[in-house]
Amino acid sequence: MAAAHFKLDNLVAMIDRNCQQIDGWCCDVMDTEPFPEKWRSFGWHTIEVDGHDLAQIIAALAEAKKIKGKPTAIIAHTTKGKGVSFMENNPEFHGKAPTPEEAERALKELE
Repeated sequence: MAAAHFKLDNLVAMIDRNCQQIDGWCCDVMDTEPFPEKWRSFGWHTIEVDGHDLAQIIAALAEAKKIKGKPTAIIAHTTKGKGVSFMENNPEFHGKAPTPEEAERALKELE
């Protein structure tokens, strides 16, 4: 609220929106919806992007630079563990490191 009140248009928050937290899915543990509307309600210019698409992120940062009189929140929708079959969308890997065997398998899948 303070950032919007003081018109901090040089402030950009980049939020990794993977919908998980350490002990499960946000909707099951503590629902945060309507997420973008909450940022807007506090006076932030809000942009939603595919957080795996660098072109969208760059475009959002360019848009944020043009916004005057309010801060910008870029909500980057991501998939936790993207590209690794056993980690993708698996909250179990939100707060733990893979075993050496899992790490080796993950690296092979990402090649």
